[in-house]
Amino acid sequence: RLCLGLIASPTARCIWKSWDPLRCKIFAWLMVQYRLWTSDRRARHGLQDEPSSCFTCLQEIDCVDHILAHCAYAREVWHRCFDALQVNVQVPNTDEKFTDWWLRQRGRFSRKVLRGFDSFIIATAWALWKQRNARVFNRIHQQRTPPELVQIVLAEIKEWKLAGIGAGGLDPFVRE
Repeated sequence: RLCLGLIASPTARCIWKSWDPLRCKIFAWLMVQYRLWTSDRRARHGLQDEPSSCFTCLQEIDCVDHILAHCAYAREVWHRCFDALQVNVQVPNTDEKFTDWWLRQRGRFSRKVLRGFDSFIIATAWALWKQRNARVFNRIHQQRTPPELVQIVLAEIKEWKLAGIGAGGLDPFVRE
């Protein structure tokens, strides 16, 4: 009876069935609900006067969709990731929500590799979020260029596969 009348999230299965670590799944759940503490959210809650610009590109307002999809840095990371994996996926458009893009792109994959795709998307979004935070909190030693960040994400996915996670579903997302 507790679940009667609840609206099912279209991304719930994508997140909770992925092979990502729990911290990444929790991040993704907060991300799709726009509960990440970006400057636009802090301004909405009266914790700062006005939203600040993106800490990575300094061009647009710091919000979830911009950080993960619209920012020039994020778009380059997505492009380089898909190019390195030789996967035919379009980079997010600058006018669509990150979640809408994710759900639309996952329709291109077979059921066998769908969990791998979701795991890859969450891992890359997590890496982009950590890069944003490295810039916000002036952690210069943690800041990476897009090619370096792509290598980090691909290495992490490869480690998951070597650890036995994925059962073949991560194969298209591992570069040998």
